[in-house]
Parts: sequence; structure tokens; C-alpha cells
Amino acid sequence: MQISKWSIILIVLAGSHPVYSNYLGYGKIEPILKKTWNEQYPIPYDRIKKKNINGKGILKYRKDRKLVYIYTFIVFFSHHKVVDKKITDDKGGRDIIVKLYYDPNLKANQYWIEMGELDEEYDRGNFLGYTN
Repeated sequence: MQISKWSIILIVLAGSHPVYSNYLGYGKIEPILKKTWNEQYPIPYDRIKKKNINGKGILKYRKDRKLVYIYTFIVFFSHHKVVDKKITDDKGGRDIIVKLYYDPNLKANQYWIEMGELDEEYDRGNFLGYTN
């Protein structure tokens, strides 16, 4: 079997194009954060105070030997109390660090939320860099 020069050119061109994931940028991720939050938690947050909290972009991270993307936010969450078996707002609130994970390899539940900070020094081996 003979390979034509056009076949070789097509193979080289196909291999030279970067592969893009279907992750969303910070400008389009807010509705997914809200939807995911509402699926995981019974009380909504009040507002997003800051996106991309370290200013580096979306973290590419290795979790269970798979590539996932992590978006970081600071959200304001009002204090609540239970009065007559109903949840009501109370005075004050607090800022919460929220990590929205995205795993493009999953068919369902591609997004989930975890609370707390990221420690790049502690978990250095799983940090694969940042993207925008």
C-alpha cells in the first residue's frame, strides 16, 4: 500500500491542531455554579463576591488519575435560623470559598462543589497549571 503525499499532509495537519476541552470560561460559568449549588445545598448563596480568586484562571487538576477543571469563587452566604420549622434569614453572614469542579469525562453530574481553599504547595503533584 502506498501513502500519498496528501495523506501525509492531512495526518500532519490533524496532529498539529490543539485539542480543546469543552470547559467554559468564568464569564459563562455562573449559571452552572448556581444550578450545582441548588442541587447540592438547600439554601442559596446571596451573591458571588469574587470569581477566579487567585487571578490565575481555571485550574487544571489531576483527581483520581483524571483531568478535572476547578473554578474558584468567594460567595456571600447569609446567616439563617429556623423559626416555626421554617428557615429564615438572620442578621449578618459570611464569605465562603467555593470550588466548582468540572469533569468532562463524566456523562452525568459533571459539576460538583467543594468548600475551602486550595493548597498548591501541599498538593503540588496534582496541580497541572492554569488556563483561561
